[in-house]
Amino acid sequence: MKTVQVILVSALGLLPTCALAQKWEIGAVGGGSFYTSNDVTLGSNSVKASFAPGFAAGFILSQEMGRHWGGDIRYTYERNDAQLDGNGAKASFGAQAHAIHYDFLYYFSPSGEKTRPYISFGAGIKYYRGTGAETVTQPLSEYALLTKSTDTTPMASVGFGVKFRVSEKSNIRIEIRDYISPTPSKVITPNRGASLSGWVNNFLPMIGITYIF
Repeated sequence: MKTVQVILVSALGLLPTCALAQKWEIGAVGGGSFYTSNDVTLGSNSVKASFAPGFAAGFILSQEMGRHWGGDIRYTYERNDAQLDGNGAKASFGAQAHAIHYDFLYYFSPSGEKTRPYISFGAGIKYYRGTGAETVTQPLSEYALLTKSTDTTPMASVGFGVKFRVSEKSNIRIEIRDYISPTPSKVITPNRGASLSGWVNNFLPMIGITYIF
C-alpha cells in the first residue's frame, strides 16, 4: 500500500507539467534490468554489493510538444535480488524497485516522420524494497546485512532510443535507459565498522508499444 501511495502522489505532482500537450500516447514497455556494484569496506577488506540481473516492466504516458520535443511520465517496476559477493562467499536476498519520473525527449527527426531517434533526460524517485526472508545467519554479514527494509531515493534518468511508427495509431519504441540513484543503504545495510556509499547505475534495455490518441 505504501508503494502505491508514493507512486500516486508523485504522478499527481507531475501531471500539471503535461497541460500543454499537443498529442498523447499511452503504452507499456518491458526488458532487462542490470546494476553496477559498489564496495562495502571493512578495514582493509571489501566485498561487492549490488543487485543481480533481472527484469523490468512499466507504463508510459507521453506527450508531444512541437516538432522536436516531447515528454514522458513513466512508472517502472523492477525485480532484482540484492546480493553481496566476495572472499569466496555470496549472499542473496529478494528485492524489487519502483521508479516514477518525468523525462524530456529531444527527437532528431521532426514530428510526422516514421522513424524518430531520440535522447531523454529527467528526474524522479526510486523506491527500493527488500522482499526476502531474513535469517539468523547470513554469509558476509560482517560486511552488510540484506534486509526486509525500504529506501526511497532521488533518481536521475537518461537514455536514448528510436520510435517507429507502425500504424496510424501506434508506435514501437526500442531504447536503453540509465536510472542513477544513491546506493540503498537500508536494504543493503553496512554492519558496524563497515561503510557503503556512492551511486548506482541501473541500465534498462527495453522495448515497448504505445497507442496514439
